[in-house]
Parts: sequence; structure tokens; C-alpha cells
Amino acid sequence: MLPDCFECKYGEMGHPCRLRDGAFDFAKVAAAIIGVARAYQAADAAGGEAVVGDSIAWVTDCEYEAIEDHPQLLLPLIVAAMDACETPADASFVAAGLIENAVVKHGPVLIDRLEALAVASPKASYILSGIWSQRGSVDEAVWARIGRAVAKHPRMSSDGRGPHDGGTVTVLDEVAAAVLMQERVSETARAISL
Repeated sequence: MLPDCFECKYGEMGHPCRLRDGAFDFAKVAAAIIGVARAYQAADAAGGEAVVGDSIAWVTDCEYEAIEDHPQLLLPLIVAAMDACETPADASFVAAGLIENAVVKHGPVLIDRLEALAVASPKASYILSGIWSQRGSVDEAVWARIGRAVAKHPRMSSDGRGPHDGGTVTVLDEVAAAVLMQERVSETARAISL
């Protein structure tokens, strides 16, 4: 079932987050999230304000609606967003935005599948390792399980803000992380029946 927001202010654009058959277009939404990420990255590099084009600006509302009220859309959207990440900077944006907010709001609902994905996929684990608990806003049991799951693969950072199991943290350098971004998380998700 599609969220009510799909009858929204973007209807005149042909409901940009839908496929022709009306189904939610996870890949298109994920690509738009990465487009927003890159607009912010470019603004940071230039020392200016982010300019998000009209062709992808809709995704902010779409992502918010999915996180707030439609947890059934979150895992496929998270997997699509992970697949769309081509750089470590993309991965950081997805971790700090979509995934972190989804885990804060729906962690107990998502944890079994996120944990399985993080154990099976080095890229998923790397990206998941980039979330923060938002000052303890993540359910403690969920946070502990994420910490144990991401401990099985190298992480995004060792700054102490991400999930942790108390063990030694191995951090990928930029080159290794860039290579890791080539992994297709969706293939792993299918292989483990997520």
C-alpha cells in the first residue's frame, strides 16, 4: 500500500516516486536521495548553500513520510539507497539521514533484517556503522545488536559515536571504501531472502 502522501503537492509532476504502474519506485527515490547528498557535498566544498534541483527536491518529503508512517517501505528503500551509494560521502549521507532516522523511529521493527544484512554484506555493514544513536534515541537493545553486527566488517569511523560492540574497530581507508561501494547490497538481500 502506498502512503497517503502520494496524493501530494508533487502530483502535478506525475508522482515522481512512483513507477508507471503506480508502485513505489525504490531505485528512483534512492537516486534522488543521493542527488540531494551530492548537492550538499558540492555546497560544502564550495562553502555555499546547497542547491537542490526541482527534479529531486520532492524526495525530502517522500523520505520523511516513509520514515514517519510507512515502515514497510523502509528496508527496500534502505537497500536501494545503499546500492545507490557510489562514494563514501554518499554512504555517510545515507547513514546519517535515511538509515539513522529509520532506526530511531522503527528500530525494533527493522533490527532483525538490518542485522542479517549487516552480517552478510560488508557494504551494508559499513554504511550502518555510520549511524549515531542521536543521544540515546535508538532503542538500547537495537543499538547493541547493530554494534555486534557491524563489528564483523570494517567500519566508516572509530570516533566513538557509531555502533560499537566494545571490540577492536577496523576502519576502511578511502580507497578501500571506494572499492566497497561497488557491492550491490540488493544481491545480498535477495540471497538471504530479505
